[in-house]
Amino acid sequence: MRALWLLIRTELLYYRAYPLDLINQAVSPGLLVAPYLLVGRLFGFDEGLTDSIAVGLILWYWLSTLMWEVGFGFREEMEEGVFESLLASPVSLLTLLGAKAVATIILNLYITGCMVGWFLLFGVPFALSWPVFLGLLLLTALGMVGFMLAQAALVLLLKRADAPGDIIQTVLGILGGMTMPARFLPQPLWAVSRAIPLAYGIEAARRVVAGAAVGPEVVVLIGLGAVYGLLGWWALGRAERRMREAGSTGEF
Repeated sequence: MRALWLLIRTELLYYRAYPLDLINQAVSPGLLVAPYLLVGRLFGFDEGLTDSIAVGLILWYWLSTLMWEVGFGFREEMEEGVFESLLASPVSLLTLLGAKAVATIILNLYITGCMVGWFLLFGVPFALSWPVFLGLLLLTALGMVGFMLAQAALVLLLKRADAPGDIIQTVLGILGGMTMPARFLPQPLWAVSRAIPLAYGIEAARRVVAGAAVGPEVVVLIGLGAVYGLLGWWALGRAERRMREAGSTGEF
């Protein structure tokens, strides 16, 4: 546990050394938010639809940062040339990814606050139960752990997995219902979306914004998250063994 907290502290110290990154994280969501909301205003979308888009954008941003910071987490150590040293240390790769995940969740909470500020600036009231909404954000993040671990496994095997990572992230965002509810997707795509935890997280969050009670989406989200988490853990362990057997731990 001490190693985990030290690694989390190390991850967070980065923003102390590079505070301009925090400014970038505050400004960049506005560039993502503006096009969708301005189009909504142009075509006269009602308040419920703009709120729905806002929820999808927040959860997609969580997916994006977690997939990048955690899924590609090993690449930073590979670039710095310390990955082999980490493999020789008592700290497991899962602990390293756990530290990156916790640090990224803290960053995501900050980004969420900035995004809400942008929504208010663009006239989206976004009135909701914040404790429930933040709880759903955290549950959805946990539900996506398996995908992050699978992405990290790809990095161990391929070293440079940017293209597959971008494709996976985009597909998950579309099927998860980032800009519109997944039920409006063509039937085959909707069926596939039923296997993605993010879709249930977005649906539950939209229910909260609409003032409705959270339905069975949360139960499905937790169940799917647990299944994918185990599969991701298995994939990461297998990728680590194959990397060690191939002697490619120092390659990048």
